[in-house]
Amino acid sequence: MENFTLSLFILGGKNVYEFTRLNISQAFPSLTTSNKITSNNNENVIEEDKFQIDRVLKHASVIDCQYGFMSEDCTGVIRKIKYDSATDTFIGFSTPLISGLPSYKHFQTDSFDELKNWFSTCEKAQLLNVHMFQSITINSVLSSTYLLSAYGTNSKSTSNAIWRRWIFIHDECHSKELKIIGFSTHCDGKYLG
Repeated sequence: MENFTLSLFILGGKNVYEFTRLNISQAFPSLTTSNKITSNNNENVIEEDKFQIDRVLKHASVIDCQYGFMSEDCTGVIRKIKYDSATDTFIGFSTPLISGLPSYKHFQTDSFDELKNWFSTCEKAQLLNVHMFQSITINSVLSSTYLLSAYGTNSKSTSNAIWRRWIFIHDECHSKELKIIGFSTHCDGKYLG
C-alpha cells in the first residue's frame, strides 16, 4: 500500500493526494507522513538536468535486459521557479545546453544578487524535456519504461545538440554493456535535422 500511496503523491501531487485521502482517510497516511516517506526515499528522487544512467543500468540489470530503446519528447509546463532543497538548486529556468547536454546544477547559488540577476536575464522554461528508456526483454511482463532524465528547456535546441545528446547516451550505455538499438521522438522539426 505504501508504494501505491507514494506513487499517487508523486504523480498526482499534493492536491490529488489530499482529495483522495479525504474520501478514503483510513487507507492513506497523512500528508506529513507521505512527505517524510518521499524525502527519505532518495533512490526515487530525480534531479533536474542529470542523466540517471547508473539507475537505468541497475534497472536493466534487475530485469536481465541487455537491449533497449530511448525516447525523447517535450511537453509544455507552467512557467515557475522553485527551490529544490534536495539538490540546493533553483529549478524551472531554461537550462543551457553544453555539447547537447543540460548543464547540471547550473542554477545553484548562495548569492541573492545572482538569483535576482537570473530572474531578470534567464528565460523560464516553457517545456519539460524528458528522456525515457524502454527495455527490450524476452519476458514482456518485465519490460517497462524508466525515466532517464528531465529538465526545463525552451524550443531553441538544434538538431546538432540533440544528435550529440543521443551519442552521449548511446556511448555511456554501450560502455557498460547496455545496447541502445534506437532513439525515437515526435516529429518536431528540430529532431528532423
